[in-house]
Amino acid sequence: MSIAIEDTIRQELEKAASLITGARRLVAEGRHVNLNAMEERVRAITESVQAAPEDIALRYKEHLEALLEALDALENDLTAHHETLESGMKTIRQREAMSAYDPKKK
Repeated sequence: MSIAIEDTIRQELEKAASLITGARRLVAEGRHVNLNAMEERVRAITESVQAAPEDIALRYKEHLEALLEALDALENDLTAHHETLESGMKTIRQREAMSAYDPKKK
């Protein structure tokens, strides 16, 4: 059973890492990112680690820390992208407001 748990943890970690890399690439390209699959992978990892015997769970401590760092980096990317979008929308609203009251148009 412990081999199956280790295989599950390893596979889910690989899938999560791939999803995070892909999500960061999409964010960098300014594209839409669906985080549902990543959430499922992280949930599967945590459930597997919690179900594993302590000696096996401890083997993955560094992997889990790396996963958290990757998730933090993705969060930073998403936050920066969101702030950029908000700034762009604010600029658009300001231009629209200024053009609505532009005396040259009347």
